[in-house]
Amino acid sequence: MKLPRNLLPATLLFSLGTLLAAPPLRAAEAEKSPQTVQLKIGTILATNQADCLDGQLAKMKQQLEVIKYRCYRLIREEAQKASWEANTVFDIPGGRTLIVAPQEYRNNRISLKVRLVEKDKPIVDTTVRFPNRGNFLLGGPAHEGGVLILSISAATQ
Repeated sequence: MKLPRNLLPATLLFSLGTLLAAPPLRAAEAEKSPQTVQLKIGTILATNQADCLDGQLAKMKQQLEVIKYRCYRLIREEAQKASWEANTVFDIPGGRTLIVAPQEYRNNRISLKVRLVEKDKPIVDTTVRFPNRGNFLLGGPAHEGGVLILSISAATQ
């Protein structure tokens, strides 16, 4: 059906007005997002002292091999529920603190604001995006003859 010429501009203005009148979506509402996010932080000590892989890290073997150390040992694991856009704090060995804040859930992916702090000095301050129920590795500071690697996982609840 063809609209008369004099109605076409009014139709376009109505459509544009409808779009502009719609309330903006908050980040957490971009997709019907759950109320909380389950965060899990694994602290891994990577060294070159011997060939070893902690059995609890077997699922991450391919990810860890990219980092090119010979030995990977899980030294701490902690899980907490987090609210959207709220800071969740994790203690990391060596007097460090990891602060994670879920930012957005869209297209089955979660965005997290991640800050690693040592003695009130930021070491890492970034935002990452990865699949729901996925994880990413953050190579970190020197620790006990090796380096710490943080495995950060997130799953919506």
